Amino acid sequence: MKILVTGATGLIGCHAVACLLEAGHSVRVLVRDAAKVPKAIAPFGRGEADVEIALGSIEDDAAIDAGLSGCDGLLHCAGLFSPDKRDAELLERTNVEGTRRVLEAAERSGITRTVYVSSILALFPPAGQRMTAEDEATSPNEMYAATKAAAERIAREARARMPLSIVYPAAVQGPDDPTFSIGPQLVSEALERGTVLVTEGGLPSTDVRDLARLIVAIFEADTPPAGVMAPAFFVPHDDYHQMLESLTGRSLSVQRVPGWLLRGMGWAGDLLGRLGRPTQLTSEAAQILTRSVPVDDAAACRLLGRTPISAEESFRDLIAWMVEAGHLSGEAAGRIAQD
Repeated sequence: MKILVTGATGLIGCHAVACLLEAGHSVRVLVRDAAKVPKAIAPFGRGEADVEIALGSIEDDAAIDAGLSGCDGLLHCAGLFSPDKRDAELLERTNVEGTRRVLEAAERSGITRTVYVSSILALFPPAGQRMTAEDEATSPNEMYAATKAAAERIAREARARMPLSIVYPAAVQGPDDPTFSIGPQLVSEALERGTVLVTEGGLPSTDVRDLARLIVAIFEADTPPAGVMAPAFFVPHDDYHQMLESLTGRSLSVQRVPGWLLRGMGWAGDLLGRLGRPTQLTSEAAQILTRSVPVDDAAACRLLGRTPISAEESFRDLIAWMVEAGHLSGEAAGRIAQD
């Protein structure tokens, strides 16, 4: 199958490209900057000659149409994250209008299979004690989640007219991250400080390697799912602290903040953002940290055909990669760097 991939130079995209190639598929990537492609796929032993590059943006209908020409499938995982209120228009153009343009082009082209990478945030806050792919899209107040929910509604409308599978990853992490995204940054900061935030609840996370293999499985399935939660492990914050201590062999202090206080701090962060002083702790981030629940990933695990990567393995590999890539000191990584 020949598959067009958007977002190929991001964390999800580069892993997906590598897995698709490994499975024997032909890959074309739609990118604005061709120079980023070799760097993104080099860790997987791949180079520019292994993919076909189509220059263009998901804001350009003609470029999308040209990228899809001759393809059998589409993987749309291009997206933008930012907590900075000044990026509101850019998030809308990329996450919402970009998704609309790409899916409309896929419908015009008549391709046989499309996979759209959404987010559990499109269904946040949770409707129950476990999130499912059948949950309704919500109407979040926060900027990033609101764009993912709006894109989700567009995708569900398109799914009624075309062959489309929607995948819902939790917080995505893993090694070989060309963007060094917010999740790894927070892990690195905690280890460098030697202090771990502990509050109520916990976080579901998806290892990007499981997500990439799930995407391949969807393209190859006889009957692809309409929607599926990506494999995800749920780690309560207290367990996260203990896990980092066990993995690194270090004694890490705890910054214990009640959930109600953290959410209040998030609202204060929103105010700072409106004043032109963006912070990582927004009300959206605080809600996610304290109100998240596990996901029902049974269908994804069946498609994956193996046991998903565990939380311990995922964080160990992430920390080892951050040391190798220069994002984390060996001292902060402790036993992992020594091993």
